[in-house]
Amino acid sequence: MRSIKLATAVAVVALVALAPPSQAKKFRYASGPKPPEDSTLAVANSYLEPVVRSRGPRVPYTNLQLTQFVADTAVARALATAVVDSGTHAVLAPAREHPLNFVLEHAMLKALSRRGVDVTVRHEPIPDDSLKHLFGRPGDPVVEYTLGSAKVTYLRFVGFLPGRVKIERQALVTGSIGMRDPNSSRVLWTGDIGQNFVDRFSRSQVPLVEEERYPDLKSELPDRNVDKVLEPVIVVAVVGGLVALFFQNRP
Repeated sequence: MRSIKLATAVAVVALVALAPPSQAKKFRYASGPKPPEDSTLAVANSYLEPVVRSRGPRVPYTNLQLTQFVADTAVARALATAVVDSGTHAVLAPAREHPLNFVLEHAMLKALSRRGVDVTVRHEPIPDDSLKHLFGRPGDPVVEYTLGSAKVTYLRFVGFLPGRVKIERQALVTGSIGMRDPNSSRVLWTGDIGQNFVDRFSRSQVPLVEEERYPDLKSELPDRNVDKVLEPVIVVAVVGGLVALFFQNRP
């Protein structure tokens, strides 16, 4: 009995000695997880949440949404060099009337709040002789914005297949921002606003992107140039005919 146990123990030791040394296995991923489908606009502005799906129609941004995005980007870039510190109180007012002033005002409020500026809002221009009588603390700077242009233009049609034609549109916002001392009307800082964005959406979705209340954010459809459509077809036909004649005339 004792010999059997001794023989078993010797066999186990021999197997362990003969077994190859264990090696840790390495696992390498061919690729990481794919990011979810998204758009550049949604990354830049979290409040714009597009309907994203792998199949089915995509809902385009309205002309007003696109204009607001352009205004946000333009104002953020313009205020990057503004001489305004966190904790400052300022009076925000338009320099002149414009039906789309609310777009630039909203962009200004968001940009100033990110910098920690306390803002009092006026919706009408401030006369020069009333600067000293502004409500607020004495010496508060006056931030005035001028909306020069805010419009959407349909540039051209893209594509030829029925049901697959897209419209290329451009949203443009231009203007200026100025900061003045209310006691002396002296200009403390000024900056330019200028930004545009171009995207494409389906031609059939024009009623979804326009609103009757904002005629400046509507545009006429571009003319379809038949010559541009037929020119590539004619060129291909001519080249194909020349190639066919070349091979037919070969001996």
